Amino acid sequence: MDEGLKQRIIGALVLVVAAVVFLPMLLSGQDETEQVEVTVPDAPVLDDREMAAAAAPPLPEPAPVPDMPQAIVESQDSPAETPLPDTAAIEPVTVVPEPEAPVAAPEPEPAPAPAPVEQPAAAATPAGGWVIQQASFSNDANADSFRQTLAGQGYNAYTRSAQSGGKTIVRVYVGPLESREAAARVRDELQRRHQNKGLILAQDDSNRAR
Repeated sequence: MDEGLKQRIIGALVLVVAAVVFLPMLLSGQDETEQVEVTVPDAPVLDDREMAAAAAPPLPEPAPVPDMPQAIVESQDSPAETPLPDTAAIEPVTVVPEPEAPVAAPEPEPAPAPAPVEQPAAAATPAGGWVIQQASFSNDANADSFRQTLAGQGYNAYTRSAQSGGKTIVRVYVGPLESREAAARVRDELQRRHQNKGLILAQDDSNRAR
C-alpha cells in the first residue's frame, strides 16, 4: 500500500476516535449547568432633612470682633476774620504808552547789472570768400566730367591742377561763397547728392579759379 494513503487512513481513524470520546462529554456538560438566583436588597429610604444634614458640613462660628476705639474729634476754633483793606481809597493809575519810534524802511539795494554775454567770434571771412574742395582725380578727363555734372546741377564748379607726391592731380572746387556757413550748407547738399564730403577752404591763389 502507498505510504501516503496509509497516513491519511490513520489520520481519519484518529479523528473518529476523538469524536466518539469527547462529543458525549460536551453534550452532558450543558445539562449539568445550574441556575443561580441573586437577590439584591432594596435601597433604604432616607428623610430629606436627614439627607440635607448629612450632606451639609457644619459652619464654623465667626470670630468675635474686638471693640474699636472711637475717634475723638476736637473742634477747632475758626480763625479770626482779617478785615480786608479798604479799596475805595486807592486811586487808579493810568499808564500812558510811550510812542513807538518809527522804523526806517531799508533802502532797496540796486540790482546787479547783468553780465555782458560774450558773443562767439565769427570766423574771419577771407578776402576771396570760401570754396569747397569736392573731389580729386588723377585723370584730367574724369575731373572735367565731374565738373560738368556739378555745373549742370547749378553749382559754380571749376578745376585746378596741383603736384602731390611727384604726381599731377586735378581737384574739383565749388565756389566761391560769401561765408563759411553758406559753404557748409552747400557742402551738405553735395554730400547728400554724391555721397562725398568735401573740404571747406579759404580761397587763395592755390585754389582760385583761373
